[in-house]
Amino acid sequence: MIRPAVRRVNEWDGPSMLKIYAPYTFPGTPFAPEDSLPELQDYVQRIDTYTYGLGWLLAELNSHPVGFCHLTENRREPKNLFSVEFQLYVRQDFRRMGVGLALWSLMRDMMEVGSRREVFARVDIRNPDAIAFFQAMGFQEQEREEGLALLRYALNPADPQAERPVKPYLIDKFDYEPARERAAALIHLERAAPFMDCL
Repeated sequence: MIRPAVRRVNEWDGPSMLKIYAPYTFPGTPFAPEDSLPELQDYVQRIDTYTYGLGWLLAELNSHPVGFCHLTENRREPKNLFSVEFQLYVRQDFRRMGVGLALWSLMRDMMEVGSRREVFARVDIRNPDAIAFFQAMGFQEQEREEGLALLRYALNPADPQAERPVKPYLIDKFDYEPARERAAALIHLERAAPFMDCL
């Protein structure tokens, strides 16, 4: 029996997340904002920096990581706490199985409960599958710049008048736990089953 889970990240997840991230960072590939793999210590520092203020999530099958996502500041408005950027990475042999959808679903719910107002994705135009994914999730392409497509998703904040967003780790378990369960249910276990021996 396959047990899916989507949860918050902690620093101990760093090594397994780097394994997922590594293929995206090969020089010349259009899949990540950097073309070399960060050192583990540096990556753990990123996790520590962003997990509590913005949010990182991990998807697992039988406790084996198969994808993760995280938020960063909006690089155009880094001081705008209600506007953020979203990055998503799925283990290559577990794509098209709902892992990305599950991660996006939980992160979207957490952003909306936290009263954030918009989220952007920046995608290399040589990566049409990623652009199609974000469009399927409801993102609207805004513009193209320096080989990147900028896509925007308008969130439905729980409190549109909030003075500042609620940090992910402060979101009440009564909101977080049901959202986690809904997200995990989006992973297509029947598609994943033939690949479980690869974990």
